[in-house]
Amino acid sequence: MQVKVKICAIRSLKAAQVAYEEGADFLGLVFVPNHLHTINPKVAKVISKNLKGKISLVGLFKNHSQDQIVHNIKEYDLDYIQLHGDETPAFVNKINSKIIKAFRLPGEFNIEKTRVDMENYRVDYYLLDRVKTGEGKMLNLEKANLLAKQFPLMFAGGLTPNNVAKVVSTVRPFAVDVASGVETDDHQDTEKIKLFIRNAKGVSL
Repeated sequence: MQVKVKICAIRSLKAAQVAYEEGADFLGLVFVPNHLHTINPKVAKVISKNLKGKISLVGLFKNHSQDQIVHNIKEYDLDYIQLHGDETPAFVNKINSKIIKAFRLPGEFNIEKTRVDMENYRVDYYLLDRVKTGEGKMLNLEKANLLAKQFPLMFAGGLTPNNVAKVVSTVRPFAVDVASGVETDDHQDTEKIKLFIRNAKGVSL
């Protein structure tokens, strides 16, 4: 069995196609306004048109309204939505879509509190990430492993082609999720994308 791979913050058709061709399972498209990784709507349309049905398309949202999310699901034919803000379980339950809920945590997070928080949500996948995207210490891998035994877990935050194999073998998550770890000078690096996918999937679970 192999870990699933999500390449997030896709901003070009080229990067999307390389990720698909190399065996990634999910593409993340960021719809958070004024973010370094926000995707151009026209590019999102092109990616959806070319890759829909070949790889799972994930739209990332943070404290958007239900109407905004539903509009984007239809507009870009998204397979999943990833909620990266302070969305409540009640809010999540109103959305008719496959859902990934992100839990933003400090490096040495309280595992019992996190477990209770996660149990309040009924979603397809649970994503662990750092408090601030792209900043801070990687989450405690042993604690993440304990949660991966209970939840279909995606692990993010601080991952690179160089460390992903160790993270996969330690955490044993359902999936790993990378954005800035496959970039060079804030631009997605196709060679890093290829290496990340190969190194992640080279570990047997």
